[in-house]
Amino acid sequence: MPDRTNEKKPNEKQRTTAEAGRPGLLVGVFQTLATQHAQLAQMFSELSSNPEQRATLWPRMRRELVSHEHSEVRELYPMLRQFEATRALADRHDEEARDLDALICRLDTMDIRTAEWMGLFEQLVATVLHHAKDEEEARIFPLAQDVLGEARALELDAKLMMAKQQLAESN
Repeated sequence: MPDRTNEKKPNEKQRTTAEAGRPGLLVGVFQTLATQHAQLAQMFSELSSNPEQRATLWPRMRRELVSHEHSEVRELYPMLRQFEATRALADRHDEEARDLDALICRLDTMDIRTAEWMGLFEQLVATVLHHAKDEEEARIFPLAQDVLGEARALELDAKLMMAKQQLAESN
């Protein structure tokens, strides 16, 4: 039996990714985005569990969500549009990003203390989680990583993180 005591063990996110049936592990930009999805899910849960703190939690969550989505639109999806295998997915993503922006704008115009605001927020959460888990992490990211390759995924990670930081600072 081979000695595996010195082998690097996958972290929790890598195990979750591998257990989800994906061929291989997500790396670079795709791993970063999957981590950000988990962080957003936690923020959604926190706001849903603490309705009295909506006014405090929503601006921070909004900034994270908008900077995440806009950095994807700015850095990742134009790259994916260059390849036949991912072009339609990139186009669809941009449509969904516009829909997300519209939902956020609607929330911004509503009274945050109302049940209507919370209902629309729950719609936003369902939309984002479906997009992140069922579309990006399950289908788009594995395919995109295959198309781009690990080296480009790692290179794109730094560009995306810089864009996200710039966008967060401007929001």
